[in-house]
Amino acid sequence: MQVEFKGKTLENMKKLADEAGITPAGLIEVVMQQFVDNKGGRVYTGRWSGGEVDGVKGMRYVPQWPFRPGFKEADGSEVKRWKAESKAFRKHPTGAWPFYPHLKEGDIEHEYWTSKKMYHQSFMNDRKGRIVTLMDGDKYEEFLRTVKKRKGNFWATSVEQVMMEAIDDWMVKEE
Repeated sequence: MQVEFKGKTLENMKKLADEAGITPAGLIEVVMQQFVDNKGGRVYTGRWSGGEVDGVKGMRYVPQWPFRPGFKEADGSEVKRWKAESKAFRKHPTGAWPFYPHLKEGDIEHEYWTSKKMYHQSFMNDRKGRIVTLMDGDKYEEFLRTVKKRKGNFWATSVEQVMMEAIDDWMVKEE
């Protein structure tokens, strides 16, 4: 299989590969495996009238990324194939919030959180803790159906109410 990347795309791919400590080919393999193997990855197509060249009509391609993040465990043979010369690698952001409720500017260091200005600012301004729950698609749909049956809808406020009730019930049970 032969693929070609140029310009800004190639530049950005090299940066991402360097951050992960793998070669661009390794990055392509990891990303494509996760895209095609995880539920929800699709590429939608449609005509693009503005892109006609030499009588060939243009197309628009819209990637829809999988519904959940991928997780790749690479064995030694893959690591050997992909490993870049650089020893650097990019650490993932931590899920722990040890500084709550005394968060201040500078406490959040990972670029994912600092680049998301609204998250970063809301952590400092409202002093609320965050719990993020990832569910498989089927379980998530079942959860939303249950919330709708109990609350009449599954708006964000209803989902939050149900989660808070569950947490309150659990804490009472633990006492």
